Amino acid sequence: MKTCALKLVALSAFVVLISGPAAAADGAQLFKSRCGICHWDPAQAGEKPRQGPSLKKLIGRTAGSEKSFPRYSPAMKKAGFTWTADKLDTYLDNPRKVVPGTSMAFVGLKKPDERKAVVDYLLKASR
Repeated sequence: MKTCALKLVALSAFVVLISGPAAAADGAQLFKSRCGICHWDPAQAGEKPRQGPSLKKLIGRTAGSEKSFPRYSPAMKKAGFTWTADKLDTYLDNPRKVVPGTSMAFVGLKKPDERKAVVDYLLKASR
């Protein structure tokens, strides 16, 4: 009986060890399921018009300035900030707080690890 209990404890510890990194949020998957509905995936070749603007080369760009997207809300056009990783994290937490009057219907990503995963994904994918 003791041997069985020890094996169970060892197996449980092994599962915890191998599932740690695997349990981390997957930025590409989160982007696809939460953002990709409206925004074309910047890691994919060839962009097609979508409900939202392209996020390719987002970091360093002025909010509301993507020339290929003519339907920005007046609030986003007047937002007056440049996208940084920190600004994107804050925006993804609560878009309507950062840009009151935005037409983006997305309510945000409330989990910090999910926001970090999406921001990291966009930093790599949108160069």
